Amino acid sequence: MNSDILVSLVVVLLPLSFISERISNFFKLVLPSDGKLGFGNLRHKEDDSKKEKTRERKIFLLSLLSGEIVAFALKADLFQIIENGKIGWNHKSDDLLWIVGCFFTGFFLSWGSKFWHDLLGILLEVKNLRKAYAAEKTAEVKTKADEAEIISDVMDGNDIESKPVEININHDKISVERIKKLHPKLRNEVIEIYIKILERGVSIRFTDTLRTFTEQNDLYAQGRTKNGKIVTHAKAGESYHNYGLALDFCLLLKEGKEVSWNRNLDMDADNQKDWDEVVAVFKHYGWEWGGDWANFKDYPHFQKTFGFSTSELLKRYNNKLTDKSTYVKL
Repeated sequence: MNSDILVSLVVVLLPLSFISERISNFFKLVLPSDGKLGFGNLRHKEDDSKKEKTRERKIFLLSLLSGEIVAFALKADLFQIIENGKIGWNHKSDDLLWIVGCFFTGFFLSWGSKFWHDLLGILLEVKNLRKAYAAEKTAEVKTKADEAEIISDVMDGNDIESKPVEININHDKISVERIKKLHPKLRNEVIEIYIKILERGVSIRFTDTLRTFTEQNDLYAQGRTKNGKIVTHAKAGESYHNYGLALDFCLLLKEGKEVSWNRNLDMDADNQKDWDEVVAVFKHYGWEWGGDWANFKDYPHFQKTFGFSTSELLKRYNNKLTDKSTYVKL
């Protein structure tokens, strides 16, 4: 019996059990308690345990009788209730099976309205939980499909411009292109992280992922031999960016028309700073955050090193321990 049929059954039995209880209470009030008619005390609890058990049995029989009266008076056939949720004499019966059905209905009515009321509450709660679980699984399947499609674009190297990704989140195409440049071991995970962040209502852009040795030297020269502010202490080969194991990000504002490094913004109005939400997701996946560094804090920076130092990675790179795309083998 599925939950819908069971709920329909309980919905019918609950009001009938109320009627049965009222009839039973009426009998308790009108039947004499002096035992002349053989009923004895039904109203008051007995001090003697044996007499009390006898009283309880009589009350049960009275409840059963009341239930049967209601069931047969209304022709509440249990089998008809289960089949179509209806009762009444307007339903023709070709055999005497309805008598059995009414007998069972009367028996169940004797269990009392509290039992059926509590059971209905439990069934409705279970039904709501199932709906919520089904909705959650549907959303999860949709998210997984979205992730798979973006991952396919990243791993296969498809042109995002020529093949738009049909997903239910507003992803940044520039970020997706830059994810393609990360080390192959990180691309799937970063896509998953990226989608988790977007689902939280925070829009970001990856500003830097893989950085060539030449680009690293140019960046190192900034603020030293070139104009500008010092932004790195790493020379070529000394940054995890050079091996596709690090990335930098910023916040996207106004549907991607503006960028921001303001760590105090709360654009999704959830009482959490957007920057902190991004940090929390990356840390959940085991990434190291530059904002935790003691000496040189790099707030937009995340890296995942797989336990390798940059000197070890540089040694592998120089010894040609790389794949066909020159990513260091980990």
